[in-house]
Amino acid sequence: MKSLLLTGLAWLLVLSGLAQTKTAKTMETEAVLKKKISLACKLTDKDQIKRMNELHQTLFKKVSRAVEHPNSYELVFKKSDNAIIGDLAEFIKFERLCCPWLVFHLTFQPEEGPISLEMGDSTETKEMVYLVMELDKLNKPAVR
Repeated sequence: MKSLLLTGLAWLLVLSGLAQTKTAKTMETEAVLKKKISLACKLTDKDQIKRMNELHQTLFKKVSRAVEHPNSYELVFKKSDNAIIGDLAEFIKFERLCCPWLVFHLTFQPEEGPISLEMGDSTETKEMVYLVMELDKLNKPAVR
């Protein structure tokens, strides 16, 4: 019985060590991607950067859900109004200046239905979108 407990304890230690290694590796990967993103950003005007950050704050509070796709993320906004439409257009304008390699799909559902913004077109750009847009701060994305 004692050897069984010791064996179980040994496995727990090994598994916790693996979990810590994976977490450290994930953090390292995120740090590398964030560095790539900051180097890739072409937006340099301080007023534009400030406005883009304001748009991030404003728009992300209005996201009703985030949908994870194999190569992109989709942000869905239930309330369709002129303010959201204008903010999304301005957001895309600034993001295209910052990240000219990023693909955007803006979809308007009929009859004042939801608006969705899909960003990314590859695994790497999807990871960058996740980090730049800080999607981890939104509700857990639904996988589709």
